[in-house]
Amino acid sequence: MVNSKQRGFVIPLGLFLLLGLSITAFAVASTGFFQEKMAGITKAMTDDFFDAETAVKQQENTFAALTDLTGVTLLDSECGIGEIVENAGGVTIRTTYINPPPNGVNWGSGDGSKVLICHMFKNELIISVNAVGDDGSKHSGHTGDYLGQCINGSLAVPDDAWVTCEQKFGTDAKRLSWQQLWDI
Repeated sequence: MVNSKQRGFVIPLGLFLLLGLSITAFAVASTGFFQEKMAGITKAMTDDFFDAETAVKQQENTFAALTDLTGVTLLDSECGIGEIVENAGGVTIRTTYINPPPNGVNWGSGDGSKVLICHMFKNELIISVNAVGDDGSKHSGHTGDYLGQCINGSLAVPDDAWVTCEQKFGTDAKRLSWQQLWDI
């Protein structure tokens, strides 16, 4: 015999619990979906990074193997510093790389057989490395002569006027700087 005062308590409680479980399951599924999506993006970015770095390394090796820099666009034409930029997907890597001159002084003629000097503060000359002199004789001893390009006709001698590329950067081809840019 059923008591007439009984009400259907089990059905509303079951529906309430089912609603709570549904909300929890949806939240867990959404979190898992977003975590999987973020992991996929991270993997793609990492793959792009490695592809760009590999391409940069190949370009650096090609640049380092050059024995004549005539006609090559450089950031510093005297010491042989070039910029290398490679893109892969959303990653850009930019480096500066030095290919040191074979004469140790500067690239001058492009093939390193002669060097560039500023003569008498106004004329740029390409001369034999033997005509530079390292003991104060020859051009290294002339007032108004210094290694490299003339600075806008200035009568001032740069602080590193007789510092060679070898003294500045050493004798090995190497990466001088590295910058990574993300296109997110």
